[in-house]
Amino acid sequence: MSVDVPHPGVVVPSNFLGLSFETTALGSRAIASTSPTLSRLLRGLGSGVLRISGDSVDHTQWLPSPATPPAPWSAATVTPADLENLAALARVTGWRLILGLNLGHPAPLALGEEARAATSILGTSLAGLAIGNEPDLYARPVSAPFRSVLGSSALRPLGWGFAEYHREMTSLRRVLAGAHVSASLYGPETATGTWLESYAARERPGLATLTTHLYPLDRCHEGRVVTSGPSVASLLSRRVARHESLQIAGFEHAAASHGLPLRIDETNSVACGGQPNTSDTFAAALWAVDFSLLAARQGVAGLNFHGGLGSCQRGGTIRSPWYSPLCTLSNGQLRARPEYYALLLLRSVEDCAFVPVSYRTSRDISVYALRAADGKLHVVVDDMETSTTARSTPGGRQPAPVWVTLHVGHSYQRGSVLRLSAPSVDAKQGVTLGGASLRPDGSFPSPKPGPVVGGSGRFVLQVRPESAALVTLAA
Repeated sequence: MSVDVPHPGVVVPSNFLGLSFETTALGSRAIASTSPTLSRLLRGLGSGVLRISGDSVDHTQWLPSPATPPAPWSAATVTPADLENLAALARVTGWRLILGLNLGHPAPLALGEEARAATSILGTSLAGLAIGNEPDLYARPVSAPFRSVLGSSALRPLGWGFAEYHREMTSLRRVLAGAHVSASLYGPETATGTWLESYAARERPGLATLTTHLYPLDRCHEGRVVTSGPSVASLLSRRVARHESLQIAGFEHAAASHGLPLRIDETNSVACGGQPNTSDTFAAALWAVDFSLLAARQGVAGLNFHGGLGSCQRGGTIRSPWYSPLCTLSNGQLRARPEYYALLLLRSVEDCAFVPVSYRTSRDISVYALRAADGKLHVVVDDMETSTTARSTPGGRQPAPVWVTLHVGHSYQRGSVLRLSAPSVDAKQGVTLGGASLRPDGSFPSPKPGPVVGGSGRFVLQVRPESAALVTLAA
């Protein structure tokens, strides 16, 4: 494969990577106690952006005083103490926050009070406010896996659409102005891209970032869990990658047409709580590497991988989705799922510029090349060729490792490689990056890069199926 180093393109922003927690996670012990493990896990990903929102935000009540009784509809509450905990987490980690506000149960006075309190308490840690979550789905009943927490009723009557949403937003923006809240606004937080163009055109004044959500697969159909959900093979398929690319192109067009950055501030592998034995496996890590670089190359300003801090053992719910990069063990200890390791790898390419790379292969392999400001060249080889079919077919042949030859500028004389690997694509544990695994306290020991054979602009390495490699070349 050939890398055109002298022609850099899109730069991956320094705050590209982020996480997203359901608002219900504010009550978790990890946030309430400002857990050092959570702080280490966040710091391990650099200076990211944490979003607090999700479906639960539209069922969350602002309680300015502990004496105020929660409403019957509230699935969770947000208090000044919760905001103080978030502020402490932001100070320790250097992360900034996108805070979601309740649009599902309109309470303009409470919204203004919460926004004013958030602006005061969070200070410069507050990247912005987002009003509501997936309003384009408000007229639909709640999906079955979330009903035990959110109830089953739709948030708006049938026929409610963008025009009604725009009127509500106009009114609430007046409320924020009247409360002297000057925080940046993120929106519209839609589940699809159908409202993006209209929203950007009408809400452009005061809008900091256009936001939408993207899940390539879904385990529910018409709100009900399907019998057989998405598989590892489907998640890693080229068909899914092409679909992601087309969706992102449409989102980017709407943002660019109005001079706005685009952030996909809620994303993950499989919607509706995730798919067990797919979303919680090493396959999700390989997918996350490919999806993130695909999105960054197309100009997306950032991604927030959704989840929370719920149970590692019981999943598929709003509090404990199978796709969450972080979860909590029965002893209260936080654990990182395989997808977190993908984010660790991706941290290395923030602030780097994509450069063109050309290659031909019959394998399910993605290759991305990026140049750092110091001239180093990073090449990510993501081999998503799986042995799933071979294992299920009598006499099926396991895919062999592939040899990769990199042709780059003659100034590059030495190279190293960090490998992202696991016992298998179905593995839920045993993931390593550069031979290193996270410690129980959330710290990550220094990975050990391996050598890459070559020099004078030509390097050769072997990549096995169901793994990824981060090659770094220097002069």
